[in-house]
Amino acid sequence: MHVAAIALVTLVCSMAATPAVAQQIPLHPTAVTHRITPGDTLEQLAQRYLGDAALWPALQSHNSVGSPYRLKPGSVLEIPLQLMRAATASVDYVHGTAHVSRSGVAAPAARGMSLQEGDQIKLDPNAFVAVRLADGSTVRVQATSLVELSQLRRRGRSGSLQSVLQVQQGGVQVQVPGKPDAQRRLDIITPVASTSVRGTEFDMQLLADGRTTSAVLKGRTTVQALADADKASPTAVLLARTGIAVSADGHAGPVAHLLPAPAAGELPSLNEDAQWLNLPLPQWDNAQGWRVSVSEDAQGHHVLRNGQFAGSDARFAALPDGAYFLHVRAMDTQGISGMPAVAPLRVKAHPVPPLAQNPAPGGVLAQGEAQLQCTPVDGASSYRHQVIALESLESPAPAAAFAQALLQSTSQAQCAMDLNALPQGTYAWRAASVRMVKDQEDQGPFAAAQTFRIAPKPAAPSLDDLKVQTQAGLSTIHWPAESGQRFRLQVFSTPAGTEPALDTTLDTPRWTAAGLPAGTWHVRIQVQDPSGLNSAFSPPRSVQVLALLHDSDGNPVSSGTGLGIEYR
Repeated sequence: MHVAAIALVTLVCSMAATPAVAQQIPLHPTAVTHRITPGDTLEQLAQRYLGDAALWPALQSHNSVGSPYRLKPGSVLEIPLQLMRAATASVDYVHGTAHVSRSGVAAPAARGMSLQEGDQIKLDPNAFVAVRLADGSTVRVQATSLVELSQLRRRGRSGSLQSVLQVQQGGVQVQVPGKPDAQRRLDIITPVASTSVRGTEFDMQLLADGRTTSAVLKGRTTVQALADADKASPTAVLLARTGIAVSADGHAGPVAHLLPAPAAGELPSLNEDAQWLNLPLPQWDNAQGWRVSVSEDAQGHHVLRNGQFAGSDARFAALPDGAYFLHVRAMDTQGISGMPAVAPLRVKAHPVPPLAQNPAPGGVLAQGEAQLQCTPVDGASSYRHQVIALESLESPAPAAAFAQALLQSTSQAQCAMDLNALPQGTYAWRAASVRMVKDQEDQGPFAAAQTFRIAPKPAAPSLDDLKVQTQAGLSTIHWPAESGQRFRLQVFSTPAGTEPALDTTLDTPRWTAAGLPAGTWHVRIQVQDPSGLNSAFSPPRSVQVLALLHDSDGNPVSSGTGLGIEYR
């Protein structure tokens, strides 16, 4: 196998070489070797390695053998891989948008699709593809990756595979089944390093700054770095639970023990956001980031979301309500992936909670006349409200505090709660939607808590101080948001509408229904995050716009309460 190993190293060199030199260097291992033993003949070797004894002249020509019947025991014969039978692979699983390119023509990746030598697989963000090689090995290709199946060959008719995969962007996780096979070869290469795999489970990542990392979970691998291209021995031998990083200029760092798997108690178990899959992660001083995926199965075969995150928060596009599995690996200061943790994850975001209408966050209500109002949610049969007391508007209102709520109520006809008996003070409130599913109540998550104050109603001004001011007669709705976010708001005439009557972008988390004809309208909102990600649109909330009385100048006449939009 010495010649094949050297070919791998020269491939690594070619990535950094000048174009003139690169053309002379093989793109992947070009041959395997066989040491001649007494009794060997070219016909036997052609049958053994190429699956056809009639191909012996090709071996004779390649090795410049004078007499096919006089092979010298102890000498080395090269078996060109191009003469071996071509093997195939297949797409075992695909989620998201991925394409397979063959001879310059790209087609969407699909489960069961046959793959050939030379095919390239390119994945969009949030995509995932599992490739099954002919020997049962599984290559899990991660989001935003570009991988080429450079070589897929088989010794003889049914012998061991000789495979080479080039990772040109992103990363892969490889699982080789069964016991180690000395004749099977699977090489994963990047511009600065190559890894030779036997029976093992490992991953290889090409990071954005050009570094390559390898991490072994089970078994062992050998790693060759670009800086060691002239050496016959490998740069490092990685055993289970160890890894290595190779810099962008091809120099290998020390072999490191993998960071441990985080404990299940450190990982989120519930997501209640209908627009994002927000996953808070542990804060470890020795971790520079996290690799995170969410799958349908505990083994991580059917991945629905995957990505790499700096810091202690992961965010994906939302998933439907259901039970999933969260897979998390810490990355050390070299970028090497640690041991994986797997934990159950439940998504329960529907029915979506109502949005707060009145009061605005931090607003004031009149004592004896206070009422909390929120937007109805299409499909909800009732709403649950909770109120707790606070010391000030700046006091925290954690979800745990609502376990001992000061007030609780349920409303059916309207999303509202009367607070007539509540004394002056500072409070927080939240609401949740309830729908009927098979004659059973199904409550969604509570909205984020909103703070407000109740104060005595001020004395009426005297006639001399009275100033007449015409109000618009329209109400404003509010929703929670993060700093820097923008919002796209659409209004439809029906819940299932496709052509919005209004489609606008907002810089603040509030909207006033102005300029819409009287009737029932359905509002949905999309969050545009500073990161560049856009959330899915929220489920619609219905609003009733009333026909208002106008004065002689065409302005709506205020009712005195300022309400011109009614929710039901």
